[in-house]
Amino acid sequence: MLSRYSAEQISRALFETDPMNTGCKENGCFDEYDRVASDIADRLAAGEGIEEALSTEISDWFFDGGQCDQSRLQPVLDALGKGEK
Repeated sequence: MLSRYSAEQISRALFETDPMNTGCKENGCFDEYDRVASDIADRLAAGEGIEEALSTEISDWFFDGGQCDQSRLQPVLDALGKGEK
């Protein structure tokens, strides 16, 4: 299954919204979320939905597998065009 989101698109959305408040925009760290985005893209390629893939990877990367507050993820979904209207 092909995802409509590339790792680059996901990384850009993460960079622009900076859900983990890393300061990547302020510091010009354009690749801050590249590895996370790559893992999300792999999940999408395996058929997982964007919401689940994003939640799982953010939780794994930043919360050691603990649950991420979903409100952090909504701006990323919005940036990818998947947000609620």
